[in-house]
Amino acid sequence: MKRAMSAEAKAARAKQIMDAAADMLLSTDYRHLKMSSIAKAVGISNGLIFKYFKTKETLFLSLLWREYEKRLDYLEAETEKTAFRDFSDVQELLLSELEHLLYQNPVYIKLESMRSIILEKNADTQLLLKMKEKFYGRVNAWSRKFSGSGIISQGEILDIFFAEIGIITGCYLQNAILNDARNIISQDRDNMPEISETDFREEILNRMKYYLQGYKQNMDN
Repeated sequence: MKRAMSAEAKAARAKQIMDAAADMLLSTDYRHLKMSSIAKAVGISNGLIFKYFKTKETLFLSLLWREYEKRLDYLEAETEKTAFRDFSDVQELLLSELEHLLYQNPVYIKLESMRSIILEKNADTQLLLKMKEKFYGRVNAWSRKFSGSGIISQGEILDIFFAEIGIITGCYLQNAILNDARNIISQDRDNMPEISETDFREEILNRMKYYLQGYKQNMDN
């Protein structure tokens, strides 16, 4: 009789699958990623991978939760060591964290942009509910710590945090649409206008800066 895997061994295998999925996502469009390819990269059968993750969306949603945890760990650590004096310190921390996210964690950026329109559509509903409960619990705990400075309320920092997610998603999807358009244009250069290239990461940072400036003005009024 085949010996059952321990909980630790199962967790290690699930991590191995998520690590492989993260690596492949950086070089392959999500639409073209196959569970069979991820299974092959890990060295397991096509059937076994579905014992760990019921659907492709469930796998990448689990990966997104792992990236959420990394992000919130970083935010909590930066918040605890920052002595807030005014809103400019709040703005500096948020923009610094966003820049870190954009340039050091491309997996999070790609997954966040797909969360509501792709990943949540065919994910395991129990996992999705559990993930959202954990996510909002951690975000609320962090925002309470942030509001302890007295400079900004918990509701205000939550407004900013979720607006930032919207900016990330919007800019990334806009960039993806433009890239598709450029690919079409490259095949018919004689009859199509040229579309200039932009760095979507800089676009996200700039939009967030303008958003924070506007938010500060509204707070002062």
